[in-house]
Amino acid sequence: CSPPALEDAEYFNWYVAEVTEARGEFEAALDRNGVTRWPSSANFVLVRIGAQHRKFVEEMRERNVLVRDRSSDPGCEGCVRITIGTREQTVGAIRALEAALAEIGWRGKI
Repeated sequence: CSPPALEDAEYFNWYVAEVTEARGEFEAALDRNGVTRWPSSANFVLVRIGAQHRKFVEEMRERNVLVRDRSSDPGCEGCVRITIGTREQTVGAIRALEAALAEIGWRGKI
């Protein structure tokens, strides 16, 4: 038994294309802001924030962006997973990213 969204091929194809486009826009914003990231084909991006990762997570969540602190995962100290939504949601997520980076005093790649 699959979820209704997966049974609606038109919606599914639209959503995959939407998230793919949004991920590209979000990755470009990460690059402009000097945030280290790993390549992704999923609906999330893994980034390295460093020692300020907890504060960054707090700032992003306050701005309604879904993030997960992955620092306790092996080899992921200082890493945060950021979920990608639609292009419309990504506009707000980019604003939130830039505001959160400013709040933690981001200086670029670590």
